[in-house]
Amino acid sequence: MEFNAIFGHDHQKQILSSLVQKEKLPHALLFAGPRGVGKRTTAFELARNLFCEEKRACGTCRSCRNLAAAIHPDFRLLPGETSIKIDELRAIRKEVYEPPYEAPVRVILIDNAELMTREAANALLKTLEEPPPSNLFILVTSREQEIPATVRSRCMRIGFGPLSRDTIRSYFENVLNQDRSKAELFSGISNGSIAAGIFWMNEGNFQTRQRIAEVLTGKRRGFTSATMIAERITKEGNEFEYLSFLLSFFRDIWWAGYAGDASGLLNSDLREIIEKNGRGRLGWAEVSIKRVLETIRTLRYNVNRWLVMESLLLNIMRSA
Repeated sequence: MEFNAIFGHDHQKQILSSLVQKEKLPHALLFAGPRGVGKRTTAFELARNLFCEEKRACGTCRSCRNLAAAIHPDFRLLPGETSIKIDELRAIRKEVYEPPYEAPVRVILIDNAELMTREAANALLKTLEEPPPSNLFILVTSREQEIPATVRSRCMRIGFGPLSRDTIRSYFENVLNQDRSKAELFSGISNGSIAAGIFWMNEGNFQTRQRIAEVLTGKRRGFTSATMIAERITKEGNEFEYLSFLLSFFRDIWWAGYAGDASGLLNSDLREIIEKNGRGRLGWAEVSIKRVLETIRTLRYNVNRWLVMESLLLNIMRSA
């Protein structure tokens, strides 16, 4: 079994390989961990290995090609873009009681599983309580506590942690062909997530990040600027990427002020701003971190995301 497309997570890959080789793969797996660290990619790679006619995710056999083209009859993906409703799980429930079409096992991947409605989760629970043979459910989540405990208890949990900076740097150098300096920068600001690093490769996102740092620290004052930034962020649905940045940014400010040393900064390209604001502003950094964490919790509910982000930025500016 091969997981060549997966960077890092050696322990998780070893567990999955052992389960398959010993034919002890459970009927349901729960891949839990931070956003963008490779949980869904690992689920796809597991499916490729299970479907592959060569049993090694060769990428060239008919099964591998069909899976890559999203036309394999034994692979079902519920992407969970907004919510996962009961009708989708009912359709799955009917299908899993039929044998797979051509693969030895049918794989049902439920991404963002925390977005299942209560009714959908109950429908899934009924299937997991009496699992039909030759089916593998893989639930992927970055907020596992929002999945009902009854569902989680019927899955084998495999936890995923943030990737190391060395792993991410290697990915940007060897896969995305970034030069050493850029790979080093992206590995620092990615918070252990390759997906986050790729997000910051976008020039518009990177410039907005710089602008946020300038507005919040007074280098570029203007409440109107904060409002426009909040609108842009929420319109594109990228709140959590920028909130993660704010946590690392204020962590850097706190560390620069506490240790008097800027050598360990994550946001090394913002060194000048961080060093200037680290002097005597530990309290402001600590309060700002608390506000960001509160905002992350608030955004998990059905709220006006623009107003919440605008309020966060304005409150941080006023307390500066």
